Amino acid sequence: MYSRKTCFFAVCALAVLIPQFGRAQESGSPGTSAARTYSFTGIVTDPSREPIFNADLVVLTPGGAGRSTSTDSRGHFNLGEFTAGRLSFRVRRLGYEARVMDVQIGAGGQNTSIEIALTTIPAELAKVFVTGAPGRLNQFFERRQQRGAFGRFLDQEEIRRKGPQFASDLFRNVPGVSVKTNPSGGNAIRIRNCQPMVLIDGQRSPGAELDDVISPSDIAAIEFYPSSAGAPAQYLERGNRLCGLILVWTKNQ
Repeated sequence: MYSRKTCFFAVCALAVLIPQFGRAQESGSPGTSAARTYSFTGIVTDPSREPIFNADLVVLTPGGAGRSTSTDSRGHFNLGEFTAGRLSFRVRRLGYEARVMDVQIGAGGQNTSIEIALTTIPAELAKVFVTGAPGRLNQFFERRQQRGAFGRFLDQEEIRRKGPQFASDLFRNVPGVSVKTNPSGGNAIRIRNCQPMVLIDGQRSPGAELDDVISPSDIAAIEFYPSSAGAPAQYLERGNRLCGLILVWTKNQ
């Protein structure tokens, strides 16, 4: 049988143990909490607020650079989850002026959703006369007539009608060719996951993407061979026969 003094000491000991146990549990909680993220969604529209389908969006901010998506048939996009802070991104679509924008993710502790309006690029462009050496273009037209079944040939007028924003846009919808956003700017062209060789006025540009070395307004003619078949022998490289060949002829040599 316990005395009153014994019970008093037992209760005091228990009272000391309970707070200590509680503090030990709390000390581990801050390390397990993850940073909160917020979704970034929106819609891309034209000047009349009609949705724009298949517009490309790519994140430029370090840490998320290169993350990309495209708008659906209703112009909607979803770039995913981000931590709070300023985010830079680029949006573009053939026929519209590209835009680089900043947005504050997680403002007010809410998910971020915006509307982006793109400006239409005028379809009618001023005529530009070719001043390059005619012999080069004569060869281009001869090859187009003789080897048209082996490649894709576009002259200046055809390029003007297409109104590409980037030279790589001329290769969209070409069977076997993929055109994807390049984080450093422009697009990357791949054939069977392989980078084609690019030549400007007959000069090789090893490792360069087409958009890195030429803009559509400077092109007088362009010819593309998806393999070595039909390609001019003087421009072939033994190690690049399956990656394709892009020959660009400029307006001014």
